Amino acid sequence: MRVLISISETKGIVSFLKNLTGFYTEIEIIATSGTHKYLKNNDIHSTEISDYIDFPEILDGRVKSLHPKIFAGILSKKNSKNHNIDLKKFNINKIDMVICNLYKFEKVINSNQFSNEEAIENIDIGGASILRAAAKNYNDVVVISDPSDYEFVLNCILENNLNYDTRKKLAAKVFNLLSDYDIKIANYLSDNQNAISLNNNKFNKLRYGENPHQSGYIQRNKLENGIANSILISGKEMSYNNYLDADVAFNAVNNFKKNCVSVVKHTNVCGLSINSNQIDAFNNAVNGDPVSAYGGILGFNSLLQENVANEIVKSFFEIVVAPKFSRKALEVLQKRKNLRILQATYSSYNQLHYRSISGGLLAQSQNLDEKYELKVVTEIKPSNQELEDLKFAWKLCLFIKSNAIILVKNNTLLGMGAGQPNRVMSVKIAGEVAGKKSIGCILASDAFFPFPDSITKASDLGVKCIIQPGGSINDTKVIEEANNKGISMIFTNQRRFTH
Repeated sequence: MRVLISISETKGIVSFLKNLTGFYTEIEIIATSGTHKYLKNNDIHSTEISDYIDFPEILDGRVKSLHPKIFAGILSKKNSKNHNIDLKKFNINKIDMVICNLYKFEKVINSNQFSNEEAIENIDIGGASILRAAAKNYNDVVVISDPSDYEFVLNCILENNLNYDTRKKLAAKVFNLLSDYDIKIANYLSDNQNAISLNNNKFNKLRYGENPHQSGYIQRNKLENGIANSILISGKEMSYNNYLDADVAFNAVNNFKKNCVSVVKHTNVCGLSINSNQIDAFNNAVNGDPVSAYGGILGFNSLLQENVANEIVKSFFEIVVAPKFSRKALEVLQKRKNLRILQATYSSYNQLHYRSISGGLLAQSQNLDEKYELKVVTEIKPSNQELEDLKFAWKLCLFIKSNAIILVKNNTLLGMGAGQPNRVMSVKIAGEVAGKKSIGCILASDAFFPFPDSITKASDLGVKCIIQPGGSINDTKVIEEANNKGISMIFTNQRRFTH
């Protein structure tokens, strides 16, 4: 196995390569200078590309990988007699895998200050050419352009499923990336930096839109997984609202590593729990708000078992979405003819999120960001168990509409207030939903508290710990009220609005 690596994003590469060595007895890694240095610092042996091709980087690094020994190694066909003759004649080795991501051109031009020269120097030539060559020869080369695919590729290798279709899918992802990258460059050079591109996919008509008098459509990117490309095993046809709610339910559970069950109503998570036992996770999720759970959408991040299916059919749910279903679970669920049973493969949001407005589109990156602070600002500190629930609650804020207040205990959502124009009303609603279960619980707020009144209300509910971004001009008063009420509080210095 010969691997060529040229990356600007180092996240996950060390773990990937160490896992890769477990599958192959002999691995030769060729790396560009910066990547080589990073791998060396992380105790991974590689050959610097200038040594491999016996030619130095020139033109201040503009030319370092554009060499016949590299491109012939990538583009040669394993089963071509003529190609193998040429490789032998010129002493060139076949390259089996290419891992490459491009210079951060978009990041540079989106920064507050940059020069035109800096923008031009961040137009990737070598990396784009390597990716294009590897994607063209996907029949013989595995090409990875997105760090989020490392785990996917490792699983394919483990399951002996790194087949033609998988390599083709990875190659298609490369050409989509290059197309988008080139459009951003073209927009910059034509002084139209704010333009965006969309895949030219067809829209399929749905029964109707959000309401029966509205038309509804769905556009599917066949190169991705996710709810848009899920399989409807049985039940009624999916509607516009069904897709929205199923997407929230499935994305919510898949953002937790442990066994997780979610209940969604009107794109808000109204129940969610993680537990080693799926039936307990299901019961806890539903019991968090049993009134709202009725007619809701259930999301699972693990194979749905028969005993859980038996509980599901005792009540009314619109949709059950999971990555897999046991045979007996399906037999139970399919007795409910109108229940939509959806099988989906999780697809993380790595691309921009689009939302239409009159006259155009808005776009933004994903909300999930694990790089937040955990700064204790009160006299009382949370216990280890409370800290675990605080982290759980903070992640859960992503899936509840602002102003979001959630009450949590033992990795289970007990009550939430969402979509209110003021935060204290969200606290009140969350408390009413949780009832007596709120005593001793954790409270999470997706944005800062502008006044101490929410803290006073939280204390009345029996809240013991609070996690919130901080940043209000009244932070001092809010902290003082928390201290007076014996509540521990953590600031994250990160807001998590979801509109």
